[in-house]
Amino acid sequence: MRAVLLLGHASGTPHGRDQLRRVSAQVRRRGLRLVGADAVAATSDLVDETAVFDVHDPAAARAWAAARSVRFDAVMTFREMCVESVAAIADELDLPGNAPRAVRTVRTKDLCREVLREAGLPQPACAVVSDLDGARAALTGPGPWIVKPRDAMGSVGVSLVSGVDDLPAAVAALPGASGPFLVEEFVTGPEYSAEGVFVGGEPVVVDLTAKSTGPGFVETGHRMPAVLDPATDAAARAEVARALRAAGLTHGIFHVEFWLTPAPVLGELHARPGGDFIHAMLEHVHPGLELYGTLVDDLLGVPPAPVPPAAGAAAVHFPPVPPGTVTAVEGWPGPTTPGLLAAHLSAAPGATVRPVAHSADRPAVLVVGAPGAAEVDDLLEGLAGGIRIEVRPEER
Repeated sequence: MRAVLLLGHASGTPHGRDQLRRVSAQVRRRGLRLVGADAVAATSDLVDETAVFDVHDPAAARAWAAARSVRFDAVMTFREMCVESVAAIADELDLPGNAPRAVRTVRTKDLCREVLREAGLPQPACAVVSDLDGARAALTGPGPWIVKPRDAMGSVGVSLVSGVDDLPAAVAALPGASGPFLVEEFVTGPEYSAEGVFVGGEPVVVDLTAKSTGPGFVETGHRMPAVLDPATDAAARAEVARALRAAGLTHGIFHVEFWLTPAPVLGELHARPGGDFIHAMLEHVHPGLELYGTLVDDLLGVPPAPVPPAAGAAAVHFPPVPPGTVTAVEGWPGPTTPGLLAAHLSAAPGATVRPVAHSADRPAVLVVGAPGAAEVDDLLEGLAGGIRIEVRPEER
């Protein structure tokens, strides 16, 4: 039986577990075996076999694949830190996939910006620095600026800087032993992302997502489809496709961030699906779409089914919970709640809620779907209005 290798199947995030469920169902509907691989031993009835190696290390992944006697027919992931290892295994086993160099480029933010700039795509000014003195020298122009790691994710270590006095705190907020980091021109304008999948080597933008952010640039919500006028929508899709081609990507699911200034300015490119249950919104808004099945079909050389048109709306909302110890929770929706696509609450009574510094700190999420945007608004308002989470602030 033909087999698909999935790197990073033991995801501990709620949206990762939901992606595994969907990958498993769509792979098995195609009569294929699913082999899960991760850095820790983790069995699951959603995979047919498991393997253990460092899925975050491309060299270790390549060595593991080279030593294995049984071949795979396709390799994939839905996790950011595994995309380089997927490319390495595909290259080692001569399977369809992105070139390792292209994936490394999109994973390294300054390299990606340079490639896009050379292709004629507007990009914010960006400098790679290694210390506080280098950061001070990089503060050119009117500002403000962004200080962030070269290849992190989830808003980890991202700070807004308005002048040299803000730099020490911004540098201190970077992940430990992060090495060189970036000082980047701050781009104003609403933020969006494009979600899609490569078919036959060409990027297919399935839909656009509007997002809202809070302190530290951590997302507080997402809406799909993004409400844009037809000309802006078409321009954004065209710029995203042009950027993906310029970066050298040819396979897989993609998630591309951009701003409207008012013209589209590309942010980060990702060779994997969006997080935060964006995949669930995508499959709801496009009824009949099998996002991961489309990817598998393409990797196996099977012509995928056409992408169904949009026929609904969806939203992700992260209810704010103040820092402290949770003492009571009331009104949290159950799994059979009409219109609820997913929900997760880590802030059970007795749990400690930390200040939100990056995406993993958000303690609650609601994902809803409805026939239209107005119904989504009503649904979210009703659900969020019925939730009460009591928190006892931590004593200083």
